[in-house]
Amino acid sequence: MRTIILDGYNVILRSPAFRPDERRDLKAAREKLVNLLSWALGGSGQIDFVVVFDGADVAAAQRRTVKSTGSSKVTVHFSEPPLKADDVIKTLVIELAPRNDVTVVTSDLEVARHARGEGASIVLSDLFAASLFKERVEEQLNEAVERGKQLHGKKRTGSPTAEGSDAEKKQEGVSKKNAAAWMKLFSEQQREAEENDF
Repeated sequence: MRTIILDGYNVILRSPAFRPDERRDLKAAREKLVNLLSWALGGSGQIDFVVVFDGADVAAAQRRTVKSTGSSKVTVHFSEPPLKADDVIKTLVIELAPRNDVTVVTSDLEVARHARGEGASIVLSDLFAASLFKERVEEQLNEAVERGKQLHGKKRTGSPTAEGSDAEKKQEGVSKKNAAAWMKLFSEQQREAEENDF
């Protein structure tokens, strides 16, 4: 069984296709991601998706685990404050990695290192989101370049729709130091994959 654990807000906030705006609030963005995973990807029994969101912006009554009924199995978890989604992801990796083929989709270097340490593979949230909308990759790249030009020298205000979530802090670009650390993680992952092919 293959399990893909997603840092939900990382994926949502790093993709124009999901990001909240004047047409879509954070709840609608979450639903769009879950629906896409549920109905458009994989076949029944091939992949289990586990999407984890910070629960700080969700009422306690709505923070229950939800399972979808699409063609793929999708389970949604909300962290219980003061825990963050990162904490829940780490716990899930520890539980699932010994018996499943686990991939963690995140842009958080600490979560990625933890996942690799537990034997899981990692995928950057940006790359995963882009892969969901391949026809929009070029448009997304152009938008990212334009946003970079607009943000240069200006202070970001962030999205008011993710208040209480640490996802806003993680939306900034990757530093050279973090980029080098990511490259090291991906290199180790690639080397292990090549060794296993022989």
